Amino acid sequence: MSEATPPADEAMQAALAPLLAPLGETLVRASWKRQFGGNARQAFRFDTTTAAGVVKPRILLSQLAAKHVESETAREYAVLRALNGSGVRAPAAIALDAHGAITGGPGLVMERLDGEASAVDFLRQPDHAIGRALCEDLAAATAELHRFDWRAAGLTTGPNPLLAQIDHWEASYVRHRLEPLPALAWLFGWLRAHVPAPSRLSLVHGDLRPGNFLYCDGRVTALLDWEMAHVGHPAEDIAWIYRALWSPGRFLPVEDFLAAYARHAEPPMARDVLFYRVFAEAKFAAISAAAAHAVSTGGTTNLRHIDRAAKIPECLRVATGFIDLTASSARDAAA
Repeated sequence: MSEATPPADEAMQAALAPLLAPLGETLVRASWKRQFGGNARQAFRFDTTTAAGVVKPRILLSQLAAKHVESETAREYAVLRALNGSGVRAPAAIALDAHGAITGGPGLVMERLDGEASAVDFLRQPDHAIGRALCEDLAAATAELHRFDWRAAGLTTGPNPLLAQIDHWEASYVRHRLEPLPALAWLFGWLRAHVPAPSRLSLVHGDLRPGNFLYCDGRVTALLDWEMAHVGHPAEDIAWIYRALWSPGRFLPVEDFLAAYARHAEPPMARDVLFYRVFAEAKFAAISAAAAHAVSTGGTTNLRHIDRAAKIPECLRVATGFIDLTASSARDAAA
């Protein structure tokens, strides 16, 4: 499916009004502004007012037709609604446009929070102490998320959510591959054969990394982009944070991140984080295959995706390096 041009602003604003009315909010049309929403979504920021004259900052995120990550907006909305008022650093979910009445694609309205999200600015932070403090606070925010009682909040999962994630990303790679990629097929088999047994299952963000959280005044203010959230192993989020492409390791090595995490929740074992570093490479390879497929089939003109197939060999190289470390660690433990 090719990318579609969103409706005119006036049409979107008119379609948004019935979604806000049951909440007692009215759109301030002069505040409406389009902004960058990432590679898979479009974003529109705006304010609303209540009958009492209270101004509320809001943001609408809407799926693009040709996206490289398959997700369900309704599921993301359900997760965010479950998190509302929980203390987890997530924007409050306000309303769901499940059928795309506003933009043509499913969307959700959330509270708009203060903070900077730029991964580039975060990773280039010149003050090492500030960078380290932010990473330690990210560890705290991650632990707070993993402590969240997802069962009590009404969220559900299948009988084996860890294997389900491996199956999901393998199926995505098979569906989108432009060539056989036997090494990637082997890697998914390795993951399936070595999946760890977690000490607990947690709500996992699924895409937690620089660029997907807000920070302000030395503190992480909100975790963003919950479209890949699921129940799984808490080590998955930590491994994803430390992928080389966006790793904050120059401020805080992963071992120190785990120590900071441990001040707020029981940390996952280092060997489980190592397994999920292998998984992270397989997942990124599958996402890259989907992005390359979208370009080759005319589904997107996003130049960020044009060379994504070339990223897959590096994912395989890094993954096999982590597998070697896994084997070495196992030998040391047995000695």
